[in-house]
Amino acid sequence: MLKIVFTLLLLIFSVSGVAEVKTINGKKEAAIPPATLNIIYPKTMPSLIEENYYPLLVLQTALKRSGYKFTLTPAAEVLGQNRVLKEIEKGTIDVTWTMTDKEREERLLPIRVPLFKGLFGWRMMFINEQNLAHLSQLKTLDDLKHIYFLQGQDWPDTKILRDNGLVVSTSLDLEFLFVMLDRGRGDLFPRSILEIKDEYAVFKNQMPLAVLPQLMLKYKSPIYFFFNKNDPEIAKAVNKGLKIMRETGEFDELFYQYNGEIIKNAHLHDKIVIELRNYDLPRLTPVNDKSLWLSFDKVP
Repeated sequence: MLKIVFTLLLLIFSVSGVAEVKTINGKKEAAIPPATLNIIYPKTMPSLIEENYYPLLVLQTALKRSGYKFTLTPAAEVLGQNRVLKEIEKGTIDVTWTMTDKEREERLLPIRVPLFKGLFGWRMMFINEQNLAHLSQLKTLDDLKHIYFLQGQDWPDTKILRDNGLVVSTSLDLEFLFVMLDRGRGDLFPRSILEIKDEYAVFKNQMPLAVLPQLMLKYKSPIYFFFNKNDPEIAKAVNKGLKIMRETGEFDELFYQYNGEIIKNAHLHDKIVIELRNYDLPRLTPVNDKSLWLSFDKVP
């Protein structure tokens, strides 16, 4: 009898001694991390220098702070947004950084830390310079409802603009959107304040390109890291690292190091700001955590 009781006690202590952790989905599982996380990320555009590419630097830093061993390898080819999301669902790509919406959060596993503090919803607008005199008269949302916008076919921004009563023409190809602007097939091409300077430098010699001086759009649109829902180990590591970065201030330091000058030089306070509503913003978006977002009144 004593032998049976002793055996049962050993079994109880053995089971209770298995370390358990919560995943970011709230499920418990044994804390046995893989020896090395081999991570495939989307191949970036050839014009980008990956060593200085902010989202990739955040990913790399978060993984370092997590304590996990890892490798980071780009996918074999540059893919469009929808294709990248499908590859993550299939497990051939492990992580991406992209704007959230309800459908994407149903399909994939997000870490709800806005990597750009919401700035991808702060939009200045490319125009054909030949139309500057006419478009400089635009002042209100009603004015914009008589103008043709250009956006990517698979971008969440397209739905946001249309949901606010704006007319949008689309293309799957970023470069062809500039061709459409040049050919008069659209009037305004909104881009994030973090994108517009570099893209102007690339395309200014290909067409009479200008930036609308008096007006900008603003809507809530965080960019998150997304992962495969059925393989959360990489997401757990990145989530752990991001938490450490935010607690130590390293996240904000990296953000301002790579984006601070762009924000300052955009002269945002000189512009009329038209606020749009994002009807496709997921319910779990941390809109009330002010530490995650850049406030307009904090812009220099």
